[in-house]
Amino acid sequence: MNEEAQNHSAFFIRVKNPAERDELKPGDLIEIFRSASQHWAIYVGDWKVVHLATENGIPLAFTSNRSFVKKDWLEDVVRKDQYRVNNKYDETHPPLPLAKILWQAEELVDKEMPYDLTPQNSEQLVLELRYGVDMNEQDEIKPGDLIEIFRSCYQHWAIYVGDGKVVHLAPECDRLANGAASVLAVLSDRAYVKKDWLEVVVRKDPYRVNNKHDSTLPLVPLAKILQRAEELVGREMPYNLTTHNCEHFVMDLRYGVAMSDQVTDAIAVGTIGMMGVAAAVLRSAAKRRKQRYE
Repeated sequence: MNEEAQNHSAFFIRVKNPAERDELKPGDLIEIFRSASQHWAIYVGDWKVVHLATENGIPLAFTSNRSFVKKDWLEDVVRKDQYRVNNKYDETHPPLPLAKILWQAEELVDKEMPYDLTPQNSEQLVLELRYGVDMNEQDEIKPGDLIEIFRSCYQHWAIYVGDGKVVHLAPECDRLANGAASVLAVLSDRAYVKKDWLEVVVRKDPYRVNNKHDSTLPLVPLAKILQRAEELVGREMPYNLTTHNCEHFVMDLRYGVAMSDQVTDAIAVGTIGMMGVAAAVLRSAAKRRKQRYE
C-alpha cells in the first residue's frame, strides 16, 4: 500500500460508523446520509468508490438533471456525514461475480448519464452494478401498491386504492410547504386518514411504487386492504414520528405489520434523537408563550 492509500486507510478507521463492524470489501454498497437524502456509492478497493456526481465532482442536488460517473476517495465522498455498508438486497438478489462488478464500475467512470431523483439516481446506479437489474423499475400502479413520495427532508407514504386516488395518514401540517411540514410533523400528535387524488398528494415531488417488503412478508388479501383503507378514511388517529407515522400506517394496511424503515435508519444515524431534542425545545417555547399571554 502506497503512502497516499495509507493516509486514506487511516481516515477510514477514524470515521467508520461504529455500528458497522464488518471490514469494507470491494463490491460493497455504501449508503451516505446527507442532511436531506441518501447518497450511494460502490466500494472498488484501495479506499476508493464509484458514484454519480456533477462533472466537477460537486455532490448531486435535487435540481440536477445530468451527472457523471466518478471514481473518488471514500473520504472525499463521505465528507463529515454518517455512512454504512448496506448490501440490502443480498438475501433476495444474489450479487454478480465480483470481477464483473468491478469491471463494469471501471468502464463507467467519467461517462455522462441522465439524472433524476427517481428513477435515475445514485442508488439505481450502484444497485445495477451489484445485482445486474434495475431495482428502481417503476411498474404500472395497481390497487394496493405503496407509494413513496420524496419530500424535501423525508418520505411521505400513501396506498393506491384505484381510480387515481390514494389513502394516506396526514398531519394537518402536511398541507404546508415541505420545509414547514417537516418541522411541524415533529410536533404533531394527531393526524387524519385522507383519500385524495394521487397528483394532489404527490404535488411536484418525485415518487415511486415501493412494495419493498413483498419478498419477506405475506400480503394482506387485496379486498381486505382496500376495505380497511376505505373504512379508515376521515378518522382522526394518533400520530407519532417514531411509532405511528404515515409509513407505519400503509405498511400495516398492506402487510398487517406497522413498521417504518425511515425510523430505523434515522435511529441508526442519530437523527431521531436530534429531532426529539428539537421537538422538546419547540414545545417548551410554545408552553412559555401560552403562559405569558394567559
